[in-house]
Amino acid sequence: KKNWYVTVGAAAALAATVGMGTAMAGTLDTTWKEATLPQVKAMLEKDTGKVSGDTVTYSGKTVHVVAAAVLPGFPFPSFEVHDKKNPTLEIPRGATVDVTFINTNKGFGHSFDITKKGPPYAVMPVIDPIVAGTGFSPVPKDGKFGYTDFTWHPTAGTYYYVCQIPGHAATGMFG
Repeated sequence: KKNWYVTVGAAAALAATVGMGTAMAGTLDTTWKEATLPQVKAMLEKDTGKVSGDTVTYSGKTVHVVAAAVLPGFPFPSFEVHDKKNPTLEIPRGATVDVTFINTNKGFGHSFDITKKGPPYAVMPVIDPIVAGTGFSPVPKDGKFGYTDFTWHPTAGTYYYVCQIPGHAATGMFG
């Protein structure tokens, strides 16, 4: 196990050094913006889901999912939606999904990408195809946090949200 964690850490450090884009299946058109902590808290409140256990259920023709990477108090690496670590998201068939993804982690970039490929994920992931997502976030700096928005029109089925930074999905950053 020790060697596996060393490999995961080395892969993540290498990816951070070389620009992380090399591990991604494709480029996504995303504009990253900066936000302060009060703005992040306001964004988190805009998620339209309801929590039941480890599931967040959405209703309506348009839903708004707000996901954050590594909020204070959560284990690294993970996603948080409605104060739940990597929850299952239930979205109605035919709904339009508006996603806000926030990177609050000061040490790493992250991605919030959607795929039909389920776990397990390799340390150096090649998750293809990505059907929607953010691509890699810049590392937050200067007391600000990075965020971006995208809209997805899924067909019925089972999808997974993953972080494509090497080592992250392999150690549990997916749902």
